[in-house]
Parts: sequence; structure tokens; C-alpha cells
Amino acid sequence: MVDFTADLAAAGPDTPTQRTRAFAQGVTFGFADEIEAAIRSTLSPREYDDLVAETRTALAEYQQARPAEAFAAELSGAALPAIIGSLFTAGAAGVGTLANLASKFPTMAKVIGVAAPKSLVGAATVAGAQGALTGIGKGEDVSERLTGGVIGAGIGAAGGAGMYAAAEPIKRAAVGVVDFARRKLGGRSAKVVETELQRLAAESGMSVDEIVEGVASGRIMAENKTLLDAVRGYRAKGGRAAGELRETLERRPEQGRQQAMAEMQRYLSDVDDPNILRGMKATEAEAKAAETAAYAPFKTQPAPENVTSTLAEALRRVPSAAKEVEEALLASTGQKPFFSVSKDGEVSFTRQPSVAEAEAVRRALSGTARARYQASQGVAGEAISELETGLRGALDVATPELAATRAQASTVRAAREAFENGQKALAKTPDAVAVEFADVMAKGDAAVKAYRSGVMQALRNRMSMGSRKSMMGALSDPQRKESQILSIVMPEDALPDLMARIERAAGSQAAASSILGGSQTAITGAQAARQGRDIGAGEVAEALTSPNVMNLMRLAGKFVQRSAPQLTDAQRQQVVRILVSENPDVVRRALQDESGMMALQQAVDRILGAAQAGAQRAAPVMAPQLIEQMTQTR
Repeated sequence: MVDFTADLAAAGPDTPTQRTRAFAQGVTFGFADEIEAAIRSTLSPREYDDLVAETRTALAEYQQARPAEAFAAELSGAALPAIIGSLFTAGAAGVGTLANLASKFPTMAKVIGVAAPKSLVGAATVAGAQGALTGIGKGEDVSERLTGGVIGAGIGAAGGAGMYAAAEPIKRAAVGVVDFARRKLGGRSAKVVETELQRLAAESGMSVDEIVEGVASGRIMAENKTLLDAVRGYRAKGGRAAGELRETLERRPEQGRQQAMAEMQRYLSDVDDPNILRGMKATEAEAKAAETAAYAPFKTQPAPENVTSTLAEALRRVPSAAKEVEEALLASTGQKPFFSVSKDGEVSFTRQPSVAEAEAVRRALSGTARARYQASQGVAGEAISELETGLRGALDVATPELAATRAQASTVRAAREAFENGQKALAKTPDAVAVEFADVMAKGDAAVKAYRSGVMQALRNRMSMGSRKSMMGALSDPQRKESQILSIVMPEDALPDLMARIERAAGSQAAASSILGGSQTAITGAQAARQGRDIGAGEVAEALTSPNVMNLMRLAGKFVQRSAPQLTDAQRQQVVRILVSENPDVVRRALQDESGMMALQQAVDRILGAAQAGAQRAAPVMAPQLIEQMTQTR
């Protein structure tokens, strides 16, 4: 055994300490003397060989005078990189540049000591390489280096493996005690459940924060596209977990569709009635009644002279308009018209026409002009349109109130037409809808609202048909015309939030179809495999009272099945509850334990990991030194 107290007696007053050099030897596998000499030779006229010899002599005198102190200094230098790496990253890598080194060159990092091996074989291999480097570094010529490398490799491998074998069980036991207390006191799931959830989170390709943010926005873990195969496996296993999974996945698509449609209707239609068509008809009826009431005063208001002269000229030049007015008056009132037309076409009034009657003629002229244009009779249409414009101007000058009433009626008619066109939008191409919607926008807000309401009614119609389940997918796909038309008519500031909701609804439907659809063979097989696996009290009693070979083998087989290294029914149910949870806080707690007990467990793991890593790194230095010390004491 090494007597460390002998240092005080052996040390002479003229022997300077070389703690820094001894420490550096441990850090550099025994190459510190040569590194120092190389640096000093570039800064002074002295030769490299002289400086190496000087450094080695000083170290040798120090080691002879204070062997225990020199040994401790070198041992500390050897262990330091591993301790730093372990304390900051639980044995995975060091800080700063050491972390980058460990991630890019893991093997080199382990040999240097900034990353600790994680297995007995790894510890032996890495320590063997470290021992070889130490043996080579301490040799002074080729022969010594070769011999030192071979011996160092053997001693290092044995020492590293021994250190790992001794330290790993202690570390696992200590961390396990804290882990057990953490789960019991903090209500945590079993380790196997936590590990499975962390595996699924890693497979999702998302960080814990991203997963939690997704849940907060309405997207559960089970609907992650990359996890569909794994979740389908939980469904195929059957049991209570599969039941909870089915219940959630059957509910969410319809819930998502309803929420998306409600959000859509909130932006596309201001009709209070959920049945937009019914609501629009009621609104139209109210508008028509208001229009009739607004026109009522003009029925008894005589038309001014400048209006009647213009009116007479219009009736004379457009006999078809006069005929239309004559038929309308006879149908609505049963009375003859207020004018007559002679054989030579002259118009005379049988009584003073009212403003409303003059306005009726103006409407007839407008309709006739429009019909001529549509029939490609542009010359006639233009001439009649000029007459209509002249009569309108005379009426507006004489009765400004009529102009306002007419504008309101025009707005109502434009809205009615826009609603009808909007209802047909999904049957058109996106380009045609874009052109049509631009024309609608030029007619004012009322027409725009009506057109959007028409599009919403068309979407509601689609949702009531066989394409209900695929509708959200079509609306979320930018290549589909439904999505493009929605983007055209939807208010721009509302589109991002709405599309996010539609995409979530489409994701819910896609997940439900993928996980719950398809062949039932695997599910049937899993259910058949589960049959008879439960162990009843009667079977145990039968095996004890009639201990024949068949009874014992059957019972043993069931115990083996139930203790197989896989999740139990209860554990699968715990995992599924997190996969379908809509509570972001619950999901975060399941994936990431931020409690004080977890912090304690991590601290214990880091401290013990640092001690283990340091011991493994120091083993190649410690073993030859101990052998040399023991040899000298004999």
C-alpha cells in the first residue's frame, strides 16, 4: 500500500514542486514535457532536446521527493476533462468547444476524456487506448514508447473495465432510489410509460415545446403524421387503450368540421340565421317591403312639367316600353294607362302622371335597353339607354328623394344577384370566381357580403352531401379549387387563422381514417391473442390443489405472457391518454418533468456520472503508477 505521509519525510528543502507540470502530464497522456519543450524552444535560443531533458529531470526529482503528491496531481489532470464534461452534460460532452468536439467526433471525445463510455466493452476499449497513449507519452525513446504503449493498453483496459464495473451499479442504484421517490411522491407514470412517450415524441420530429404548442392550438399528438403507424399499433393491440383511442378519433373530425364551418360562417356571412338561404330570403323580403314603403309617397306625387315632357318623348320613341307599362298598370291596378298613343305615334296624357308612374317608364326603358344589348342590338340599346338617362336626370332634379330610394333599391337588387352568383361559385373555376368577385367588390359592401354569404351557403350544401368527410381536406389543399376559391372570397386578415383551423380538422379526419380504417385482420388477431390471458383465482387454486404438469405449464405460460417485456394494458392506456389529451399542461408534464425531485435526480446523475467518468479516465494513469509505487515499496 502506498504511504502518502512519506512525502513530508522524503521531501528535501532544495526540491522544487512541479505540481503544474505533473497535472499537465495527466491531462496530455504524458506528452506535456515535450509540448512544453516545443513551445519554449520557439521562444528561446535553447535546443528542444535540452529543454525536454530539463523538464523530465525536474519531474523525476519531484516524483522521487514527493511521490504521493506528484501522483495525485497527475491523477487530477487525467480526471479533469471527464469531470468537466460530465458535470455539465451528464457524461455526454464537455462545455463549449468540448461539446462540439464530442458531437462531431464521438470516438475521439471518449479517448480524450470529455465523453464517458456507456458500456463495459466501451470502457475497456477506450481505457485501453488511453493507457496506450499514456505509455507512449511517458517513454523517452522508441523502445520505451513501444513497450509502454503495449503495457499501458493492457493495464488501461483492465483498469477502465474494472472502474466501470464497480461504479456503474452504484450509480444506477443511487439514481434509481431518487427516481423511485420522484415517481411515488410526484405521481409520475412508470418508467416504461415515460420512456415510451419520450420515444414517440422523438419520432414525431418535434421538440416538447412544439408538441405542447400544437396541443394548445388544437392538434393532439395522435394526429401527428409521423406517428400514425405507431398509434395504429396501439389500436391494433385492443383493450381499453384502443377503446379510448377510437372514441377520441371518431369524435374529433366532426368536432373539427363544425368548428371550422362556424369560423368560416363568422367571416363569410353576417346572416343571423344558421340557415343562410332562409336568412337571406327573410332579409330580401324585409328589403322589398322597405322598398315598397319608400316608393309609396311617389304614387300620389304629380310629376313636374319637365318630367312629363321628357316622359312623353320617351314613350313616343320606344313603343315597346309604352306597351310594357300599359300591361303592368292593367295587371296591377286594372286601370287603363295614364297616356294614349295616336296612329301617327304622338303621345298625350289622359291625366297628370305621378312620379312613381314616370319612374315605372324609366325602369321599362332600362330593361329594354339591356335586352337590346344582350341581343347584340347595340345601336338600338344605346339610343334607348340615352332616353332612359335623360328621364332619370329629369326625375332626380325634380325629386332628389327618388334618387336616394332608387339607389337603395339598386343596392338590394345587386346584393340579391351577388348572393345567387355566390351560390354557384363552387361550380366555376377559380379564375372565373376571381373576375366575378372583382366586379362584385365594385358594387359595394352589401354586394360583397351577399356574395360571400352565397359561397358559404354553397359550402354548407357540400357539407350536407357525401363529400362531408373529404371537404376539409379539399379546403386545406392549395391545389384544389375549393381552397383557391375560399382564399379569393375570404377577408385577407382572417384567412391564416381559418386555414389553420381547417388544416387541423383535415388532420383529424386523415388520422381517423388512417388509424381506424383499413383491414381489421390485425385487430382481430390481437383480440384473439388476448383471449384467455387473464389469470383467474380458480386457475391458481386448480394448479395448487391438482399440481399436474398441464395445469402448471398453462399457468406458467400465462405468467410469462403477462410479464413479457412490453407495455401492459394499463400502461398502454396511460400512453394513449397522453396521445389524445387536449390539455397542453398534461402533455408537458408527461413529456418533461420539471419538478424539484427531477432536478435532484439529474444532479445525482451528473455528480455520480462525473465521478465515474473521472475514475475511468484516470484508470490508465492510476494503474501503472500504483504498480510502480508497490514495486518500489517491496
